[in-house]
Amino acid sequence: MDTTATIVGILSDALEVPVGTDIPMQRPSRAVMVAQDGDQSDMFLMRPIYTLTCWGASDVDARGIAISAMHALSEAAETHPYLSAVLMESLARDEWGASGQSRYALSVQTIFNIE
Repeated sequence: MDTTATIVGILSDALEVPVGTDIPMQRPSRAVMVAQDGDQSDMFLMRPIYTLTCWGASDVDARGIAISAMHALSEAAETHPYLSAVLMESLARDEWGASGQSRYALSVQTIFNIE
């Protein structure tokens, strides 16, 4: 199971911004990049950890996109056949962005049932 593709698909359907795993050369002013940062899987469950980097027109907009992403993943976990839970680990303004860029980083642990 490609858990990253599942996360990208859920967010692409729910958010009104481009969502992907790479930063395009001409990054839109509002976007979400999904990156897997770790994994704590066992025989029964996959527990990938993701950072969602959310760009917005302002800090308020970027934070709003991050919060909307968290809501979308939480709602999907209620009905998705494999995604069973999403836990927020952190939400913070990303200070590493270039000057004039507003972005927030949302770190989430996901739990997928193994097929």
